[in-house]
Amino acid sequence: MIRVLLMLFCVLISYGGMAQDATPATTATTTAAVEVVPAPQETPNTITLMMMIEQGGAILWVIMGLAFIAIALALYLLITVSPRREAPQKIAKRARAQVLAGEFEGARQMCLEGDELLARVLAAGLKFVGHDRYIIQEAMESEGERGATALWQRITYLNNIASIAPLLGLLGTVWGMMRAFSAIALDTAQVKGISMAYSVSQAMITTAAGLVVAIPAMAIYFLLRGRVIRIIAEVEAQSSEFIELLAEENRK
Repeated sequence: MIRVLLMLFCVLISYGGMAQDATPATTATTTAAVEVVPAPQETPNTITLMMMIEQGGAILWVIMGLAFIAIALALYLLITVSPRREAPQKIAKRARAQVLAGEFEGARQMCLEGDELLARVLAAGLKFVGHDRYIIQEAMESEGERGATALWQRITYLNNIASIAPLLGLLGTVWGMMRAFSAIALDTAQVKGISMAYSVSQAMITTAAGLVVAIPAMAIYFLLRGRVIRIIAEVEAQSSEFIELLAEENRK
């Protein structure tokens, strides 16, 4: 009996050892199988221009329309608004020479043919040749004020675009953030993170687009404002000399 019990005990010990030896092998096999499974490939994290335009939405298209208008307007104003264009020295010299020669009507017709600000101001003074000095001066000052107002109005449109573009970008930002928080609060799907990221991306794109339009437009407006100031100063200087010339001719 004792001999049988010892034999059973030896069998149990042998089976336990075989089980312990088989467990690491099974674990190693499972680990190897897990390691064999390939990891999913990462999606590219780059964004193209067309993707930005699509994500920007309708507000981005409005900002792009303002950008095209600003480019055309800036090119036109840079060509037309300049001291050489609005206050050329040759017109003042020709008008002065004709006045000294006594050809007042010829000088006035010559000034009326031009569309420059200086030409219009000189024509307003020549219209009242023979009148008192203050009448001539008042006529020229009134025409100069109207011309200066027209110049300021022309460049103000560019300033308006520079002010509206960032506001549209801010509107796109607010709209995108509203959609992002709505995705967090209301969307119960598993892709709410993607929806929120898409909305935030739209917000950032419109903000950047508004600044890209506004900064160059504002810089060009400041440049044109300096030109307008120089034009007004040049017209005032030429007008003062011309008023004195007409006053001397009237005293003769």
